[in-house]
Amino acid sequence: MFNQVKTKLSLLFTFSILCLLILFILLLYFNISHFINEKDRDEIQTFYNNEKMDFIEDLYDKDDHGMEFDPNRTVFYYVFNQDDRFIHGEETTQSLFGWIRENPLFTGESFTKKAEWKQKHFLVVKHPLVTEGYKHGFVILGKEITAEKHLIQNITWLLFALTILFSILFAFMGYYLAGQAMKPIKMAFSKQEKFVSDASHELRTPLSIFYSSIDVLIREEKENLSVYGQEVLQDLKIEASLMYDLINNLLMLARSDKNQLIMEKDYINLSKLVSSTYKRFIRKKQDHIRFEQQIESEVYLNCDENRIQQLLYILLDNAFRYTNQGRVTVSLKSENDKILLTVEDTGCGISQTDIPYIFDRFYRADLSREKGGSGLGLSIAKTIVEAHGGGISVSSIEGEGSIFTISFKK
Repeated sequence: MFNQVKTKLSLLFTFSILCLLILFILLLYFNISHFINEKDRDEIQTFYNNEKMDFIEDLYDKDDHGMEFDPNRTVFYYVFNQDDRFIHGEETTQSLFGWIRENPLFTGESFTKKAEWKQKHFLVVKHPLVTEGYKHGFVILGKEITAEKHLIQNITWLLFALTILFSILFAFMGYYLAGQAMKPIKMAFSKQEKFVSDASHELRTPLSIFYSSIDVLIREEKENLSVYGQEVLQDLKIEASLMYDLINNLLMLARSDKNQLIMEKDYINLSKLVSSTYKRFIRKKQDHIRFEQQIESEVYLNCDENRIQQLLYILLDNAFRYTNQGRVTVSLKSENDKILLTVEDTGCGISQTDIPYIFDRFYRADLSREKGGSGLGLSIAKTIVEAHGGGISVSSIEGEGSIFTISFKK
């Protein structure tokens, strides 16, 4: 139990840290990307503002400058007249001009776009050349941003690698810290387990003697006791029996907590066991309650027969106890790779707020409806089911009844 809690705490801690780190990486990535992109756009815009008048002069210069190539430049540009005819340009990557002219991506009156060509990345901007409302032509400018792109990618991958590394370290650290934090809890729980176990062992013997003594008094001194005295002894006998059952239940739960609950398993005919339990209960049911059964024949299960019978007694006893009138049904069927055992009643039901806690020890859903019992029945039922590798669930509507479903693997 403690190892499972420690593992869950470690996973929760690691997952939380991982989410925070991923969020940090994403924010860092978008901020760096935005900063670099803005820097590149500002550089191109500054170049355009400084060279705008020179571009316009190139449009009316009779000398044909054509295309120039300078790999040392940062910004390339291509000047076009209003007839969309190329006039002059300087490029930093050979043949880039032909790719831009033929690419339908670079169309429109003005734009700012990113593109990839021959494993290189470019930021391309188009501006009209306008003075005093008259359009002379347009210019396409841009710069290679491959280095910036790779820098962002490298930073991102590095951060992801560091995230994975630190997540693993945080997982180990979280597991260690969870173990340290749970040491006092585990120690307190162990002391409680030992107390319950020891107290249950120590109380069983005097209670057995007490119960036997009362039984002897009732048998041997019956004629010498008044009616009131006999009633008192009967009440004492009943209370001693209830306390003995409570101690046995506590001892069973203590053994279960310490993984010391002994199960004497064997393949039994579960159909016959449920049928015999049904027959015993039908003889002592109240007349105003119908007791029905839907038991599939020849259903076998590898289990502890006494514990399964105890489980049935707990569920049926609860069903009859909280059903004033109506119906109680016990069902057994084999379905695919599972065996389903169901106890259904039309009693007072359980509120939705209480359902998550009904299997807790000593929990009572509604004290106003208390009808005896120690509050350990459903907790013991769950312990028995889980000891057989099964599962127990409940569905209920307050005022209409409850359905307890137990599933075992074949």
